[in-house]
Amino acid sequence: MIRSAVYFLSVILLTFFQPLLSQTFDDWFTEGVMRVDLVFTGTAETTDYAFSGIRKELYYSGPRRTLVDPFDYGDHQFLVRDAVSGTLIFRHTYCTLFREWQTTSEADTLKKAFPHVIRFPWPKGRVTLEIHDRDDAGIFQCAWTGILDPSTLYADPGHSQPFEAVDLEINGPPGEKVDILFLAEGYGAEEMDKFIADAGRSADYIFSEEPFKSHRKAFNIRAVKSVSQDSGTDIPGQGIWKNTILNSSFYTFGLERYMTTLDFRSVCDVASNAHYDQIYILVNTPKYGGGGIYNHYSISSADNEKSREVLIHEFGHAFAGLGDEYYTSAVAYNDYFNLQAEPWNPNLTTLVDFSSKWKDMVQERTPVPTPSLDKYRKTVGVYEGGGYVSKGIYRPMIDCRMHSNDATFCPVCSRAIERMIRRHTGG
Repeated sequence: MIRSAVYFLSVILLTFFQPLLSQTFDDWFTEGVMRVDLVFTGTAETTDYAFSGIRKELYYSGPRRTLVDPFDYGDHQFLVRDAVSGTLIFRHTYCTLFREWQTTSEADTLKKAFPHVIRFPWPKGRVTLEIHDRDDAGIFQCAWTGILDPSTLYADPGHSQPFEAVDLEINGPPGEKVDILFLAEGYGAEEMDKFIADAGRSADYIFSEEPFKSHRKAFNIRAVKSVSQDSGTDIPGQGIWKNTILNSSFYTFGLERYMTTLDFRSVCDVASNAHYDQIYILVNTPKYGGGGIYNHYSISSADNEKSREVLIHEFGHAFAGLGDEYYTSAVAYNDYFNLQAEPWNPNLTTLVDFSSKWKDMVQERTPVPTPSLDKYRKTVGVYEGGGYVSKGIYRPMIDCRMHSNDATFCPVCSRAIERMIRRHTGG
């Protein structure tokens, strides 16, 4: 209870002092990005970090007036502090594929390593970097720390994977917009025209649906022509293996439709060719599948008949931290959510702390929990089933984009998306 109270107080203080920290980019940072490469190693019960190296990238695209992420989202966060005064000057929350793997049966018996990348504006002086992992109770705990001195670091400023970047739609400066960057995966050199067309169509998919549709001018769209040797992607369950630039694959954690890449370092190498807040990996395949990981990346098939629906759904995960609201489809995870703690996702609740979620959007006459009856089909309520389980986790609507392919974003998910847009644009 004491630890929870301390954590709650720290979040309140972080939010209170955010305005003081949000106007100081030029005091603490200069142009460019400090990229810290690490490696995750661990099992279901253990997590270790190993330092790998530093790179200097050109393009910091995030907001300059809100350097401290105000959302209590993600399975991880990293904090950047001035090493002399201890002042918090940057905070970012995110998820990783490694954390998902830790909930699989394989992690119970095997230790594995995953590449990891952290990026923040290039600091003017020595900084302390802290990486925090969220524990089962929902509390962030410091897992790794290191002191970085830009005056003594040998940081390669070049692109390890140089490719042409194309502006598809630019509506303003990167620091005032949400910058989406499409990366080509499984496209040969002769297929780059197809990739650019696919990327443009995919952007139109996102902005065909509210609330993105009404906020299109808040976004910039770019694409990187990242050439692969082979077309397509790996399909291990069918014995199909391709040599592609980002090493994507179906059958992630044994689940056929789950397409990801474990090679996040290569993803960041390719993405470093342009500005981005959100990476979207577009895979040159007609096979159904994809994935979305909060503030990590989105990925989906370019040519499937359900590409529009999948693309929007996965972007909801990666951009706004929305959780899956379905509970009848097969997944690779074991007990992904702790039913005794409140999920961090804005559209899921265990009712442990419902006041922190969408309680303010539930009308007084709506029962909580809310029965899944036709008369409540268009009502914001508390419907049991979500987060891959049928009992103990609740979602805001009977149906939603995060629940099925047959619906649009519900009011709760829409509010979360709009809040994230305002965080990036200052609107």
